[in-house]
Amino acid sequence: MRVLLPLVLLAACQKGPPTTPDGTFRLFTEHLRKQDSKAAFQLLTTKSRTRLETASKALASASEGAVKDEPALLAFRTPHLPTPLVSIKVASQSDATATLEVHTCQRPLDATGTCPSDAVVQERVVMVKEAQRWAVELPDVMP
Repeated sequence: MRVLLPLVLLAACQKGPPTTPDGTFRLFTEHLRKQDSKAAFQLLTTKSRTRLETASKALASASEGAVKDEPALLAFRTPHLPTPLVSIKVASQSDATATLEVHTCQRPLDATGTCPSDAVVQERVVMVKEAQRWAVELPDVMP
C-alpha cells in the first residue's frame, strides 16, 4: 500500500494532452524551445507530417545517405531558439479547425520579460482537429 499511494498521486499530478487549439500550440512551442523535435513533430497534422516525411526521404535519397532520413530533425533542428511567445489568441474555431493569432517577439525580451512594442510580430496559425486532438498545420512552403 505504501508503494501504491505515491504512484497514484504521481499519476493524478501528470497532465494529459491539451484539449484546446491554443493549449496544443503552446505545448508545440515549448517542445521547440526545448529542442525536442520528435515531440514537436508528433503535434503536427497528418498532412504536415506526411509532407515532411516525403521531403526527408527525397533529401536522404538525393544525398546518397549523407543526410539521414529524419523528418522531425529536418523540420525543427536549428541552432536558433524560437522567438519568444508574447500571446496566443483563438481568432476563430469550428469543430474541425481553428485559427490562432500568435504574437512573437523578434528581439530579446527586456529585463522585465516584456517585448518592445515595435518588435511584436503577428502570425496566423491553422490548427486542425484529428483523432480527437488538435494538431498544428504547417504552411505549404516546401516544393
